[in-house]
Amino acid sequence: MVEQHLFLFLKSCWELAAQMAPYLLLGFAIGGVLHAFLPAEIISRSMGQESVSCVTKATLIGIPLPLCSCGVLPVAASARASGAGKAPTLAFLITTPVTGVDSILATLALLGAAFTGFRIAASFALGMMAGIISIILKDKSAPEVKDSCASCEETQPAVGLGAKARDAFNYAFVELPKNLSGSVLTGLLLGGLISAALPPEFIGKYIGSGLGGILVAVAIGIPLYVCATGSIPIAAAMVMKGFSPGAALAFLIAGPATNMVAFTTVKKILGAKSLVIYLVTIFVGAVGAGLLLDRFMPNAFSMTMAMHAHEMKGLSPFFIMCGIFLLALLCFYKGSDWVGAIRNRKGVAMGAEGKRIVLNVSSMTCEHCKETIIKTLSKNEAVKAVGVDLNKKRVVVSLEKDLNERVLIESLDKVGFEAKLIEKNVP
Repeated sequence: MVEQHLFLFLKSCWELAAQMAPYLLLGFAIGGVLHAFLPAEIISRSMGQESVSCVTKATLIGIPLPLCSCGVLPVAASARASGAGKAPTLAFLITTPVTGVDSILATLALLGAAFTGFRIAASFALGMMAGIISIILKDKSAPEVKDSCASCEETQPAVGLGAKARDAFNYAFVELPKNLSGSVLTGLLLGGLISAALPPEFIGKYIGSGLGGILVAVAIGIPLYVCATGSIPIAAAMVMKGFSPGAALAFLIAGPATNMVAFTTVKKILGAKSLVIYLVTIFVGAVGAGLLLDRFMPNAFSMTMAMHAHEMKGLSPFFIMCGIFLLALLCFYKGSDWVGAIRNRKGVAMGAEGKRIVLNVSSMTCEHCKETIIKTLSKNEAVKAVGVDLNKKRVVVSLEKDLNERVLIESLDKVGFEAKLIEKNVP
């Protein structure tokens, strides 16, 4: 019995991964091209005024960009520091994580063209709604932003076609899958678990369709941090088990658009009033979009029927190869993260036992920051190991021999991080 459920779980995870794979890999490739060939100044310039036209531009730019709700934060902070208006920045912050070229294509693979079109329209509508409300209720209390995630900004864009092509490939098949690996794998596992463990009659019996199912989907999505792409297999499994398409759409809006880091950053760069607009727009927009989709989507729409039809035909060799490649890529990068985490803990432990320098780096915000700091400091021959605590903003440097802390502080300053000495222990 246990073996049967385990087989069904793994089979469901594999089918979701294989069906997404070709579209997701294509999305990665297009995302790399956008990253390399869309200059960052275009984003800032398009968001320069508190006007409906700038809100529209920011929303349209945000829809195809393959950035999650954490990845969009340094881009928005940088744009804000460069003079972007509050309203366009808020619209960009909402629209960008809800969609992305990779998630759009993956949605097309699992949920169909009509659902995908409705998702894009909902993303656009939410961004416009937030931006227009911000214009109507505008105030001058938003703080000026001078700091952002230095390692996530493209301060030195590639020059020349060859360099841009290398940059596009690196972003498409290194940075994007590395940043999304944990979220996409989690989404596949949760989607497989829902498919394997939830009885088909459970949703109809205990939750029901309509507003109740949509509110449950939003309640699940808000606390669950998952990117726009990683949320798709979960939404597909939800529909297969009886949730309405509207509930799945509400989950796809609420899940990717919200997390605690985004909440605090929105307040920091745009102010408390913008944070309220951000939260209300996401909640009301997710529920409203779900209700509209259930009203206008034909009742004949059924993921269950679509998946059964797909199973009857079987997966083609192309889908199987793409699925294997995608899973290998995601597992490789997730494994690399685990190895890095082990080394990081080792660095903290070594620093606690012997010669060490402890620094405060307040501007580091993400895993990319941590990797940049570790790589930069490890180049010094006097450094034995480096441990980084993102939550406490602390960097513990274990030393082979005595070293002036100014050397480390200056090396971090060169890559955009301001560091301050907390402790130096050289017995």
